[in-house]
Amino acid sequence: MGQLFAYVCSDDSLSGELMAGCEEVLGQVAPSERAGLGLAWAQGGRTLVRKQPGARAAGVALEALLSDVPSRAVVAHVRARDEGRLAASALQPFRAGAWVWTQEGFGPDDEGAYAAMREQVPEHLRQRLGGRALAEVMFLSAYAAMERVWKRASERERWRQAARAMADALERARGVVEGALPRGAEGGGGAAVAARDRGLIALAIDQPLYVRVVRGLEVGEERRTQEHVERVARERFRAVLVTSAPTSGAGPGWEPLGRGQALWVDESWEVFRTSLQALLPGGTRG
Repeated sequence: MGQLFAYVCSDDSLSGELMAGCEEVLGQVAPSERAGLGLAWAQGGRTLVRKQPGARAAGVALEALLSDVPSRAVVAHVRARDEGRLAASALQPFRAGAWVWTQEGFGPDDEGAYAAMREQVPEHLRQRLGGRALAEVMFLSAYAAMERVWKRASERERWRQAARAMADALERARGVVEGALPRGAEGGGGAAVAARDRGLIALAIDQPLYVRVVRGLEVGEERRTQEHVERVARERFRAVLVTSAPTSGAGPGWEPLGRGQALWVDESWEVFRTSLQALLPGGTRG
């Protein structure tokens, strides 16, 4: 099994320090067991992606790579070797518009499931498909719905509405994938994270996620004499981190987001949690 990791923070100049405490969490898939890894992030009104396929992923220090990204919204994914290797274009994460996306679970990259999900992607988005990754078609099917409600909803409601659209799209996708897999193949649920500048949505569909909320960075004695502006920046620093890997032994502050739960963070840095059953329109969760 691979691993997803994501964070949003209020000040990207302090993201390196944020990552310094995440070595244990980021090491859930040993370098020798990697089949690839990738990052996607929002920066200056656009999104970017960096991927390391195959053996190249083994030589990458993920925490250092994350620390080097100048962004307040980052998602990452490590593919495990037992899942098989993929071309760089098919590796997670993925991006479209202002959104970056990563997921874990939902079944193998089966050709039948991919073809069935491809039909769920609007025609104008199919040209973006770069490989034959199930995660990419699931993202684009959700992205279309998320963008639609984002543009229509009020600023106060748009994060909730985007989370609802994402959850609804993933529930529908799960049904399509399970119906297309060969008999005996395991589908099931998973978890996904979508982020854009200054916000994040995390859905634990049928796989738990783990969340850490950071409110301020410690100002040690050696920093007491630093500039007032820097001290204030550290005190006001906010971040929310999400991973799919169990965090026992990784230090304090990590809490589970259980199966069937949703979380999102908006520009005010308020963290919202609810059940998928409450979030989905008309209680459509199966």
